[in-house]
Amino acid sequence: MAKFENLSRAELEAKLKELKDLFEEVEEERMIILGQQNLHLSSRYVTKYKNELDGIKADIERVQSLLEEKE
Repeated sequence: MAKFENLSRAELEAKLKELKDLFEEVEEERMIILGQQNLHLSSRYVTKYKNELDGIKADIERVQSLLEEKE
């Protein structure tokens, strides 16, 4: 997770907003795709979305932690 280590506070705040927006978009997409009742979806879609959301959450937590350290 070194990709955030060298960012300034302003860059971290921008990245945090970007990640939160991305999380919302992926969650909304997940609800739309997995909510389709007339379509059979493979369980790999469930796993794909779970992994993607977990990765974004981990990045959000890391950026928040780095912001706290910079206070």
